[in-house]
Amino acid sequence: MLDFFDITGIVHFGIAGNVNNSMSIGDVTIPKQFAHTGIWDWLNPNAKLNANNNIGQLDIESYNVPKGHGSNLLGHIVYNSEPFFSETGEPNSAQPLLWAPISEHWLKLAANLEDLSLEQSVNSTLFLERKPKLVVGLKGSTANIFVDNAAYRDFLFQAFKVSSVDMESSAVVMTSLSNGYPVIVIRGLSDLAGG
Repeated sequence: MLDFFDITGIVHFGIAGNVNNSMSIGDVTIPKQFAHTGIWDWLNPNAKLNANNNIGQLDIESYNVPKGHGSNLLGHIVYNSEPFFSETGEPNSAQPLLWAPISEHWLKLAANLEDLSLEQSVNSTLFLERKPKLVVGLKGSTANIFVDNAAYRDFLFQAFKVSSVDMESSAVVMTSLSNGYPVIVIRGLSDLAGG
């Protein structure tokens, strides 16, 4: 689209899973930044963790069934940052990127919408339990997996402090940023991820 159309920027919207217990189905989030939280590397059981993989990690080594029968050989999986290519950076040289930021000007404009009154009715017979709200400035997460696990949902919230999970936003934000276009993401929370 960026190559063939004369555009000003990208407005990306859709639904997302909810990861934040302070939000509910029907709420709308406009995150300030996105992380691709689906990039994981296996570490050997004896490998030392360093600052780069201290962001998020899952200890698989101590998981055993039946419980308490020593360590297995699976080790840890740790988060790996996304390689980011930018039009303003060194040609053909990727920089590691954890958080891809939304365009600051568009985010400031969106903050003016937080008092917007959202409808509680889904249709003429179905109503949400409470009036939905619009929240600007939280963090969003993207991965190539559908989060249908409450423990993993809680891990994402604790390790990355994200409020929504989807499968596209990080790629859209990174593509827009790497090509010099402003971008904003609007996500309606459709379910409690893994709930």
